[in-house]
Order: sequence, then C-alpha cells, then structure tokens
Amino acid sequence: MESLAALFREVGAPVSIERITLDPPGPTEVLVRVAAVGLCRTDYHVMRGERRVAMRPMVLGHEAAGVVEEIGTAVGGIKTGDHVVLTFIPGCGNCRWCRQGLHHFCAEGPRITQGPQLDGTYRRRDREGVAVGAFCMIGAFAERAVVDQASVVVIDSDIPFDLASLVACGVPAGVGAVRYRARVKPGESVLVVGCGGDGMNVVQGARLCGASKIIAADIVPAKLDWAREFGATHGVNAQGEALTRAVLKLTDGIGVNHAFVCIDPPSTLLPAFRATAKGGNVVVTALTPDTVTEIRIPPLELLLTQKAIMGAVYGFASPRLQIPELLALYRKGALKLRELITRTYRLDEINRGYADLEAGKNLRGVVVLD
Repeated sequence: MESLAALFREVGAPVSIERITLDPPGPTEVLVRVAAVGLCRTDYHVMRGERRVAMRPMVLGHEAAGVVEEIGTAVGGIKTGDHVVLTFIPGCGNCRWCRQGLHHFCAEGPRITQGPQLDGTYRRRDREGVAVGAFCMIGAFAERAVVDQASVVVIDSDIPFDLASLVACGVPAGVGAVRYRARVKPGESVLVVGCGGDGMNVVQGARLCGASKIIAADIVPAKLDWAREFGATHGVNAQGEALTRAVLKLTDGIGVNHAFVCIDPPSTLLPAFRATAKGGNVVVTALTPDTVTEIRIPPLELLLTQKAIMGAVYGFASPRLQIPELLALYRKGALKLRELITRTYRLDEINRGYADLEAGKNLRGVVVLD
C-alpha cells in the first residue's frame, strides 16, 4: 500500500513529506496505523547530523502510538484493532537481557540506527523504488508503519493516542531514571539540569518518589515556570559555575543527593557533578553528539567525593514494565501527561514543530494523524 511519510534525506535539511510504498508485514510483524508521534529531540539530532544513521532516505519518528490493522502469521499476543505503543528499543525475547526481563538492554538495540527491519530486510520504498530505512525499526513519521512485534506494547483502548505516545520515550526516560536508576528516596534532594521532555519527567519522577527538594535548572524562564507546575520546589536560571554555586547555596553548601543531566552533557555534567553531595549520584539521560568522545571530570575529585556517574536509557527499566505502570499512574491522577503537550502538529508540520522545539517554545509537540 501507499503511505505518506516524512523522509530524512539530507543532513541539515528539513524532512520531506513524500508518498512511499509500504509492503505487508512479515511473519512476526504488524501493520500499525500511526495516530500520534511525539517530537522527540533524538530525531532532531539525526536531522542535524549529531547522531549518525547508517542510511538515507530514512523515515524518522519513534515516540508513537496507533492501532494495529494487520498482523503476520507468527505474531502472538497482538490482534487487529489493538491500541499499541511502539518501543524504540525492541525486546527480541531471545537474548540474555530479554530473558532476564531487561528489554532496555536488548542485544538488538545497537541496530536501531541502521535502517532495516529486525529481520534485516526492508518494508518501505520511495517513488524511485529505493529502499527506505526506519529509524529505531519504527519509522513513525508516517501514516502507517510496519514494525516487529518486539517493538509493540498493547495498551487499553481508552487512553488517548496523543498521551499514549508520550510513554513510548520521554516519560519513561525521565520518570524511570529517578525511580529505577537513581532510586531516589523520600526526603532526598534532586537537581534537574535541562527541563525539556526528559527533564520535566525527571521532575515528575522526583515528586512521585517523595523528594523534598527538587531544583529545576534551565536558561529558558518559561521552562522553570513549567517545572514548578510539575513539582519543582526551586528554579535556577544559571549554567556552568554559576549553576553549581546556586545549587550549593540552596543546599547549605552540601549539594543534592541526585543530579540529572538532561541536556548537553559536555557543558552541564561537570557543574552538575560539583553540585552533587559526597556519595551522591549523577545520572545522564541526554544524548551527546557522537563526535564527542570524552567529558572531563577530574579523577581525583571523583575519587575523593565518592560520587557515581551513570547513564540511563529508557529510564533503566523495561518499557514492557514501565509503559503499563506509567499509564496506571496517569489513571490515578499521579502522573501528568496532558500537561506535557504544548501543541500539536500535522504530519506536514514536523519541521515547524522542531523549529518551535529549538526556539524553546514547546515542552512537547505531538504530531497527530488520527
């Protein structure tokens, strides 16, 4: 069948809306009518050449929800009509990590920038018949997508698609980093550097865990205002050494128990590290351009302060575990989802949406197709 899709063809250029040919799903795959896709900064990194992919053209988009329209002959636990969230790291079910329930460590994860399906073949072709890749094995910036069942989580049908799309990436990345990576305890203090999609959900996660002091740091004043609505107790408009000084002043010179680096680690990690108390944790959730190969932390300072620096992808927990949990928290009124969406866009407005993101206008933009 044919499908409209946003194709990434050239680094630094806007994505182009084109009609592509989409082949039927293979034995373990499903055809999904895409209903909503979050405008995550990860795709924007690809567009700008800050995260390289193995091929072009490629359909970007990975933070998505939709409806299953067709299933392959070997698909299990998924049926047509199911509402689903798509996961940007597949859970193959066979590797040592998946067998332990650690789907966020799936051995197939490193292939998500390559372009082919999980089985190594392609389902998309452009108007010239050239194979088109799918970012994260999803390619959600399209009317329809063929994805392997390993990338599908079935959800209840009463959850609005625009909200469901958010739990595909940004919400578990932030909330999960607090709950599962840092394991923040009631009464502890938290610093969140960068209050965008990931950072605002770190704020939510810290509130859910009972943190007593949640310090939001950003250079966009509106984001600090938003952060307070999501649970931040303090807002700091500072960066570099000024950020460290401001946080130490708010914590009587001790520093926070946990710092989360949610934007530009090369410039924010050291100030966040120095704003963290002895024995505390520094968690990196933000992507760094793949041309950056090192971040400087004085080794003696690391040793003597006994702090831990750690990364968190997908909130350091299986999306198959987190997605149902997060939606349950939303149902209880404990998790904000609707409030995360600043505005919605059509498929042909993706470039405008990313311009708004770059300008600091959006907390989360969502492309709505349904």
